[in-house]
Amino acid sequence: MNPKSKAPTKTFAKKAAKNAAGPYKTSDTPFIPLGRGFIDYDEEVKKCTRFLLEFQDVRVSDKESLESFKYKSMMKNIEDRKTKKFDIELDDVFSYFSLKEIEIVERIERNTITYLRIFTKALDSLLKIPEISTHDPNQYLDSETVLDILVSQRIEKLKNDKQFQQQQQQQKNKKSFLSVNNNKNSDNIDSDNNNNDEKQDSNIGQYSTNDMKFDFPTEIIRRYELHILPRRDTVSLPIRKIKSEHIGALVTLTGIVTRVTDVKPMVTVALYTCDQCDAEIFQEITAREFMPIVMCTSKDCAQNSIGKSAGSLTIQTRGSKFIKFQEMKIQEIADQVPIGHTPRTTKVFVRGELTRMASPGDIVTLAGVFLPTPYTGHRAIRAGLLADTYIEAMKISQHKKTYEQLDLTEEMSQQVELEAQNEDIYEKLARSIAPEIYGHLDIKKSLLLMMIGGTSKQMKDGMSIRGDINICLMGDPGVAKSQLLKHICKIAPRGIYTSGKGSSGVGLTAAVIRDSVTGDFVLEGGSLVLADMGICCIDEFDKMEDADRTAIHEVMEQQTISIAKAGITTTLNARTSILAAANPAYGRYNFKKSPDENFNLPHSLLSRFDLLFLIIDRPNIENDRRLAQHVTHVHQKQQAPKEDSFEPFSSEFIRAYVSMARKYNPTVPRDLTEYIVEAYVTLRKLELQTKQPFTYTTARTLLGILRLAQAHARCRFATEISRLDVEEAMRLLHSSKASLIEERDKKKQTVDPLSSIYNIIRDYSNKYQTRSMEYQIIETKIITRGFTKIQIDQFFESYQNVVNLNESKTNINLL
Repeated sequence: MNPKSKAPTKTFAKKAAKNAAGPYKTSDTPFIPLGRGFIDYDEEVKKCTRFLLEFQDVRVSDKESLESFKYKSMMKNIEDRKTKKFDIELDDVFSYFSLKEIEIVERIERNTITYLRIFTKALDSLLKIPEISTHDPNQYLDSETVLDILVSQRIEKLKNDKQFQQQQQQQKNKKSFLSVNNNKNSDNIDSDNNNNDEKQDSNIGQYSTNDMKFDFPTEIIRRYELHILPRRDTVSLPIRKIKSEHIGALVTLTGIVTRVTDVKPMVTVALYTCDQCDAEIFQEITAREFMPIVMCTSKDCAQNSIGKSAGSLTIQTRGSKFIKFQEMKIQEIADQVPIGHTPRTTKVFVRGELTRMASPGDIVTLAGVFLPTPYTGHRAIRAGLLADTYIEAMKISQHKKTYEQLDLTEEMSQQVELEAQNEDIYEKLARSIAPEIYGHLDIKKSLLLMMIGGTSKQMKDGMSIRGDINICLMGDPGVAKSQLLKHICKIAPRGIYTSGKGSSGVGLTAAVIRDSVTGDFVLEGGSLVLADMGICCIDEFDKMEDADRTAIHEVMEQQTISIAKAGITTTLNARTSILAAANPAYGRYNFKKSPDENFNLPHSLLSRFDLLFLIIDRPNIENDRRLAQHVTHVHQKQQAPKEDSFEPFSSEFIRAYVSMARKYNPTVPRDLTEYIVEAYVTLRKLELQTKQPFTYTTARTLLGILRLAQAHARCRFATEISRLDVEEAMRLLHSSKASLIEERDKKKQTVDPLSSIYNIIRDYSNKYQTRSMEYQIIETKIITRGFTKIQIDQFFESYQNVVNLNESKTNINLL
């Protein structure tokens, strides 16, 4: 380095120290800037330009192709109007620069807003300014881009001006010819004038692009949205750990989206026209609020309005540039909240193509710039020197997508198709749900069918029949109801967990609040709205107030929420499955009381549940021993004991399997309708014979059987419901109340299943006074009592000497 070049630097430092110290200077200590040194931003622009031009993607094999130059290819796509987003990954910046220049990555992370401007300046210099084509002016008419609209208007204006000038020139030529040669060679003059008119008419519309001045602001010319993405190994910060030291820096956080506003247009460049000189005045807007320009500032108005007031300006909405704007509120997830603290929230501003990428209830990882913003209005007076903060979003990625949005890898799809060929996949999937919880296999099967669900029917007249399955788990304390609910929330792509005692009717449905952006009253969805197209788990269902519980009635059947509050009358979608857990009215089930007295829930609500499981905890030496061994093994090994060399499926596999199963829409074949009708009629007969029925069988029960059968057929990747699916639905319906039936009729506990089947056949024979019976009728009656087809086959093998079944399996004879 030349020693003479140091002198200006020292002089500048002394002047800076003197100006910085001011009247409080106490010594001749030189001024030292707070940063790591002065940064030459012109040099930074050159570095960024070099990076955009020279960076090559190592994943592309052909190093000479345009695709290998990642950002040059992206610039080409922007020039061709194929894309708008221009994302710069800091991993690419890190890999491009040498170790001596690697500090630029840290500077970008600490001062992201400044480097956004630097990269923008570099991109503006590299991207070609779009040329104005006057050969085909119609290409600008159908475009919605502000630049194209302005260009089309200017072309039209230039064309009209040319035509007007040519018409004036024609009139002048005619007058000059008439005055000079009034009576000479009139015929020749007329022919010459006609030739001149034809030439001038042919020149109308032919004008040069040199007449078009491209004096638009750079913000209007830009056709891209620039984002800087963090490095892949960046640690996600909790919201409460983002502090003042992160202001202006690029941060990454994870949270749950609690509120999302509507997408509204935000003006970035305002266009005004003068009513006197027709000048176009542009105003670039960088803040949330701006003061419109009132008086014209053009040179023409300044010259023509000497001693007079300049022309007034009128804002032109069509020529102004707007971008999409959305405000979100992100809340800490439960795992990040310390004990005894409440979750923190922060505002997120989303612009352009990043809007509509998240909805309330989604868990997202968000990268953005942490920035302050001053309060406005009356809040600014109260706030004083304080400022509000927000995050300018750069990247939004969802953790769990809906089943329809789930993008399965080829490896996962092949694994799902391979496992689907196993006959016991239904059993394996059920055992993989909460394997740490002992037993409850039928409940886990029901929860699996609830995640898969049935198919929703939409009639021509607008009536819809829900396909979502609702399940209620009612039982004694300590039977792992809440753990099952929590596990289902984790597996389901969209699961909301709430407790009955801490939930109000407004919290479940929707609340009317004032929008922070517009100040208008808006609706904020509750738990049921957030769980749309998912599962809403409600714990302590019996502890809810009756007024709050009635809000669920419409959701469970119509799957909508009707709102009429604060002048807002609307209907919200709540296409969700309800999984509720409750305790009996007396804490534990009291067998001296009727089921109605134990449930303490209205029948209108109970009938909306497709399955109502009653879980009773009764002492049993064998079961208690196995349960204790299972629990101790889980505490020792932090995993469930392996039985029969069974390896539980992961949550990702279950989610992928359910996603592929939901693509099938099985239908009911015509030959199966009679069997379903007979099964429903048999259930109604059994209820009529019972003095105190467990639940009341209604038409909703029949729809529940069809939904469960459809879900079971989907689990098999079948396109048609079979008799096996209906039998499984009937078996689950019976097993949901099996514990109550076994307890109420203790005598039947000593009777084996085969003897019970024989008693059913004998009772039918005595009732109708016949020794010959149809096999199909008897089989339906046995299955509705909760027995399986395997047990029926075992019965006919063991009771050959008592009951005779013909070879075609159509008739049964009692010997």
